[in-house]
Amino acid sequence: MEENKSPVKKLLRIAIEVIILVLLAFFIKDNFYVVKNEVEYIYLKYFQPEIRQNLTDNEYIKKENYGYLKISNDTTIKNKEQIKNVIYTFLDAGWPEYNVKCDPDYLNCVNDIKDMVKNETYLYNISNFVHPFNSFEKVETKFSSTGKITFKKENKYTNEQITEINKKVDQIYKENYNSKKSVKENIQIFHDYIINNTKYDKDKTSKNSSNAYGVLFEGIGICSGYTDAMQLFLEKMNVKNYRISSNTHTWNLVYVEGKWLNLDLTWDDPIMSDGSDNLIYDYFLINTDDLLNKERFEHNFDKDIYMEAK
Repeated sequence: MEENKSPVKKLLRIAIEVIILVLLAFFIKDNFYVVKNEVEYIYLKYFQPEIRQNLTDNEYIKKENYGYLKISNDTTIKNKEQIKNVIYTFLDAGWPEYNVKCDPDYLNCVNDIKDMVKNETYLYNISNFVHPFNSFEKVETKFSSTGKITFKKENKYTNEQITEINKKVDQIYKENYNSKKSVKENIQIFHDYIINNTKYDKDKTSKNSSNAYGVLFEGIGICSGYTDAMQLFLEKMNVKNYRISSNTHTWNLVYVEGKWLNLDLTWDDPIMSDGSDNLIYDYFLINTDDLLNKERFEHNFDKDIYMEAK
C-alpha cells in the first residue's frame, strides 16, 4: 500500500512546490523594485569592494583644514557634510577626476550631490579655499549603475596660462621680495605692485580680467583677478590664506602674525573720476570689524562659511 501511495505523494509535493514558485514569482513581479533595492543594498553594504584609483596630487595642493571644510580621504559618502568635504578634497588636490560611492544608509545621497553640483555659488565658495590654479570653470558628475560616482572638472586656468603666469610671478617675486623685511612688509610690496600695474576693468573689456592672467599680462582686472594675482604671491611666500566672497565681491583673507586679516586690493585701487592712478591702504590687512565699518554692502560675506574672518 505504501508503494502505491508514493507516486501520489510525489505528485502532491511537486504540485505544492509549483504553487509556491508561482506565488513567489507573482510576489517578486509585484514587488520587483523592493526586491531589487534590497538585493542592491546588501551588495553595496557587504560585498562591493572599496573604490581603488590612482591619484596624484598636483603641486598646487594646499591640504589645509578650516572651520567650514576638512580634507576627507573616505570614498564612501555618509552625509551632506562629507559630500562638501569630498568636493573640497577633489578640487584642492587638483585631480582631473575622483570616484566615490554612497553609503546605502544615506538614501538621499545622489540627489544631494546633484543639488550641490548644480549650485554654482555653493561650489565657488568651496573653490575659494583652494589654490587659484586648482579652481574650476565647471564641475560635472557621472553616476554609474554599480553605484560609483565620478566627479570631473574643467580648470579655470589652462596649462599654457599657468606656465606663463608662473614665469611672470617668479620674475616679479625675484625682483621685489626682500628677505630682510617682515611678512607684512613683503605683502605690501606685492599689493603695491599689482595696484600700480593694473586698472580696474569697469567695462569688462577683457575675458581675462576675472583671473590673474589679465592682471599680470594685460594690466586689467576685476576683483577676482586682483584676488587671484595677490594669492599667487601669498602662496609663494608660504602665507596661509584663502579667497573670500560676498554676493558681489571677492578679496583675500590672510593669516599673518597670528591673526586672520582682510586684504582687498580692488578697493585699495579706487577708480578716479579723472582717470588717474591712486593707491590707498584703507583695506590693507585689516580685521573684519574695521572692514565692515569702512564698507558693509560689498563685504557682506557668509560667516558660516568664512569662519576665520568672523
